[in-house]
Amino acid sequence: MVGTPSDGPSGHWYRQPVATLRGLWLEVRVIPVLLWSFSALTVGTALAATEGSLQVWYYVGAVLLGALIQGLLAHCVNEIADWRSGTDRHPSPRVISGGSKVIAAGLMGEGALRITFAGAFLATTVLGLALVAARGLVVLPCGLVGVAGAILYTVPPVRAAYRPFAGEAVAFICLANCVIGAYVLQGGPGIDAATVATAVAVAAYAVGMLMVHHYLDYDADRTSTPPKVTSIVRLGLVRGRWYATGWCVVALAAAMAGSAVQPRLLPLVAGYAVGLLAHLRCRPDDVESVTKNELAIIFAGIAAALSASALLVPALSAAMVVAVVLVAVEMRLAVAPAETPAA
Repeated sequence: MVGTPSDGPSGHWYRQPVATLRGLWLEVRVIPVLLWSFSALTVGTALAATEGSLQVWYYVGAVLLGALIQGLLAHCVNEIADWRSGTDRHPSPRVISGGSKVIAAGLMGEGALRITFAGAFLATTVLGLALVAARGLVVLPCGLVGVAGAILYTVPPVRAAYRPFAGEAVAFICLANCVIGAYVLQGGPGIDAATVATAVAVAAYAVGMLMVHHYLDYDADRTSTPPKVTSIVRLGLVRGRWYATGWCVVALAAAMAGSAVQPRLLPLVAGYAVGLLAHLRCRPDDVESVTKNELAIIFAGIAAALSASALLVPALSAAMVVAVVLVAVEMRLAVAPAETPAA
């Protein structure tokens, strides 16, 4: 265990808060959050704000809510479930997948994750109700869908993450909901074809990335208890690769449809084309190939959504700066060695 007050007079007790803070940061899994909720909420906000002025505080509130729901609610329950089932303990070589690794590193235990979930749920409730009070009941269903999806993705009776195709369905709905919810929160004049196409594109692209994420979990998921029967496990690596690629094709087609209506969405087309190339080049049974191409898919998706948002609403260029800073911090903390107390 990382230093605690029981370590005695050696003074290592002070490391516990530092380790916990690092564990909290890593548990959020900033880079996937940037591709998923952050990108979806930003582009949804941008689509609405093209027809009026940007409501900055609504945007900030939506992003914070997205980080709470995806980064803490969803990730905490998933971390506990995957640790208990054994899939995150499997020795198969994985760099990005295999959970946040905070339990294995001794940064957070199951109890700390439960407390984090409870705190995040309370913060989500307070912030969500504040946004409802400010904007109206019209945004309440979007928040409820997000919270329900975050929990039911892992928790019985749905436990979508452990069932083939169910996990993608929940993830797709939640991501499309982020785009639509941000649009509604900003007071968009009416959900049009460009917004629907963008919601489909962003959601499908993220699901395709999720399938790539499961490649290196193939052996671990099959041997877990209960077995984590993801779509990749059910289909196998060969057919699973085409399945993942198919999601990216859907995303690219939807992005093209959206850009035909709103030309400033063209960065989505360019970015998703890069992502499709990474899907096609990826070898699911090769650790280096999966890691390199998954990162390419992630960063191409983030750049695509945030570039489109900046074209739609120039003030949202700040979101790109925020993303770059967060990625730099994440990469630094992810590779930093875990502290351990002296003997």
